[in-house]
Amino acid sequence: MNLRFVAGLLSSIVLACVIAPAQAKHPPAPTAPGSYEDWGPDIDAVEISRTFRLADYERVVLEPLATGAVALPPADENTYEPVKAVLGRFSAVFADGLRTALAKPVDVAEAAPADAHVLRLRGEVLLLDPGSRAKRYWGGFGAGAVRVEVRCELVDAASGEVLLAFTQQRRSGFGGFGGDYEELMTRTIRQIGGDATNLLKQF
Repeated sequence: MNLRFVAGLLSSIVLACVIAPAQAKHPPAPTAPGSYEDWGPDIDAVEISRTFRLADYERVVLEPLATGAVALPPADENTYEPVKAVLGRFSAVFADGLRTALAKPVDVAEAAPADAHVLRLRGEVLLLDPGSRAKRYWGGFGAGAVRVEVRCELVDAASGEVLLAFTQQRRSGFGGFGGDYEELMTRTIRQIGGDATNLLKQF
């Protein structure tokens, strides 16, 4: 038997063995109305009120996320200034994450116009925990991890109807010498924005 043919056949078998489990791991996420946990590959919890088509909308407008639920660390702690600074630009960083893979313009504005082709994204920051740099450095294995959690609603701007709501939390505990507080929090927020994009792309 031709050795080149055998080598090609073996390569195809190995590739199939690798791809098949990966495809089976993430079946298509349900988009019918209902409440779901561990939805799709990324989202902790989703409540879908009405199905929609992302292709019917031209852009997404992110309203600044409310941050009042986040308690700042004591002013004399070394995490106070980083948390305060990151909270101040939370929505801008979140929007950057949305833009990474969403083939539509994403704006940040206090209010979205009542346009038939606009999706509004609004919500609040539930948690912004800087963790402990010392624990990340010395402990490892997730010790002292940064934690960020948001809850958002996606709204049809023209009708004001809530299409879906989702809750998402991410942790990050890796960085040089325990990771800079601002850098890790910023990276984690951006990742959650990317998660939101992955959610939208399912519709």
